[in-house]
Amino acid sequence: MLTVDITSLSTGIHHLEFAPSASQADLDPTTFSDVHVDAELQYHRDRILVKMRATATAELTCDRTLQPYDEALDGQYNVLFGPPSMVGQEGEEFEEVRPLNSSDREIDLTDMVRDTLLLAIPQRRIAPGAEDEPIEREFGATDDADPDGDTPVDPRWSALEELKDDE
Repeated sequence: MLTVDITSLSTGIHHLEFAPSASQADLDPTTFSDVHVDAELQYHRDRILVKMRATATAELTCDRTLQPYDEALDGQYNVLFGPPSMVGQEGEEFEEVRPLNSSDREIDLTDMVRDTLLLAIPQRRIAPGAEDEPIEREFGATDDADPDGDTPVDPRWSALEELKDDE
């Protein structure tokens, strides 16, 4: 879990860096590595604005070649922790408002880091250089030709050809 102790924070801006393991960020450790989080906390009385940037390396499978490759991920997210009465409001500097009670001693950034990195995965996963590789567009084609000599015949049809010849 990625939690920040807020009991010792003074009013002002605080910069924090984390290098959690993938499992600490609720991510699959077989896919994600080198997770790094830079967070800026703007603390003011009963509110904390968190501006976060998360980076990681993910091992993905190329959609074009089906080969594994590493992709650098980078995402940003801003959230305001404030009084429960503020929940549901949106602002220019933040995407979300989360409740912060006066009795809270820490804030949890785990799900924000996880979601930010998962959303940073490209929808179309193409390995570097894969665009230049040729893609086979015909499957099962052989050099054998049909009896007319026009087009190749797929060998899987030979059993049907034998049935046709029996008639």
